[in-house]
Amino acid sequence: MEKLLVATFYDKENKCQRVAKVKYVEEKEYNRLRNEQEQYLNDQDNKEKHLNDYCNNVTKRLEKLESKDLLLAKSIYDNFVDRGLINDDDKFQKDFYDFIFNECDLDLTKSPNDFQIILRKVGNL
Repeated sequence: MEKLLVATFYDKENKCQRVAKVKYVEEKEYNRLRNEQEQYLNDQDNKEKHLNDYCNNVTKRLEKLESKDLLLAKSIYDNFVDRGLINDDDKFQKDFYDFIFNECDLDLTKSPNDFQIILRKVGNL
């Protein structure tokens, strides 16, 4: 059975993460390998940063989309109220006004059932 010279990398729980074959190199080759390693690590960091930026951007875009869904649902709700198809809720109107103009939170659980139905429909389009 042939024995190999290896380098092992362990995590905090002393479990092996990586195994590398060890070889003898001259200093010039060693320096080249170190530069290659640095480039690889920089590329990995850049990929991770790019992925994090992309995920954050997606999260922001989803929040904006949810906000637009909310505004579209409110527009449909108001249209139905104006046409007399559903009853208006003065408390909800005041809460929504405060949400838009006074930066207050909007508790959708207290919104009228008709509005919640419209919002679910708009969100599923």
